[in-house]
Amino acid sequence: MLLFLALLGAIINTTSPFSLPIRLFENFYRNGIFIFGGGQVLVPLMFTEFVQMKHYLNPSEFLSGFALQQALPGPTFSFTSYLSALSMKNFGYGFYGQLLGGLIGVLGINLPGVILVLFIVPFWDDLKKINRIEYSLSGVNAVSVGFIVAAFILLVKPIGLDLMSIIIMVLTFVVLNYTKISAPILVIAGIALGYFL
Repeated sequence: MLLFLALLGAIINTTSPFSLPIRLFENFYRNGIFIFGGGQVLVPLMFTEFVQMKHYLNPSEFLSGFALQQALPGPTFSFTSYLSALSMKNFGYGFYGQLLGGLIGVLGINLPGVILVLFIVPFWDDLKKINRIEYSLSGVNAVSVGFIVAAFILLVKPIGLDLMSIIIMVLTFVVLNYTKISAPILVIAGIALGYFL
């Protein structure tokens, strides 16, 4: 069965005008499996895949979308829609292709979670009692923290660390932790600051 699906994927990839939408769905479905403890763990994976390896987007487009997603509810899911729609636009699929891309991103990233809720959650209490599964969850949590650190490093590299960037990061951290100003307002302020500087 796996060999048949691999062959089918290879044929579609080389012959079909729908190969990009199919690849995007596969990318987001695969990434959706890794969401554990928050969608931020996907950022380094998606940056590596979409920007560095497959060149669907450039770093500036990726970082702009990542900044904007922080002001929206359900940031990971809106970000995947943005990435997929922009990838379709960059490959000349037009307006309807962008709409299709946005839908593909949302479906692909959500489908593993829906499958998990429907088929695993009813047995979750019993599964957690198995020692190996309990120990593996501790490892998965540790890897999630590593992914978040990797996301920070990967996203800082294209921007570069100069004195102004460090000051803005520290000020943002202080404002978020010690005031009641919400993250969307800070994102909008950052956009305005970047535009005027």
